[in-house]
Amino acid sequence: MKRAEHQPEETEVALYAGVFVKVWSVQDAGTLIPQHAHAFDHMTLVMRGAVRVWRDDEMTGDVHAPAIIRVPAHTMHRFLALTSGCVLACIHNVDHLDAADEPAVAALHALKLED
Repeated sequence: MKRAEHQPEETEVALYAGVFVKVWSVQDAGTLIPQHAHAFDHMTLVMRGAVRVWRDDEMTGDVHAPAIIRVPAHTMHRFLALTSGCVLACIHNVDHLDAADEPAVAALHALKLED
């Protein structure tokens, strides 16, 4: 798989009222956001655009903004941007952050990419 020319960009992080939110902008349609899993349930808010969603290697469908994707604990999940200019927000409980104030990742899938 070829590396996307424009990688997803973290545009904002907020910790407030017990909630962690990280906003991602995805410039190009066709950009894959690789699989990972967290030890706790969380949500991803599709704020703009559309994404295709997989959970544990099973495609669950296409989601168009505005929409909330619920991700159970220990579920590998990935997204494929179907439209340019997608904006996603990962939403976690602050009680589940690691020492770096990021949502702890329980499992990560690395892609083999060509440059």
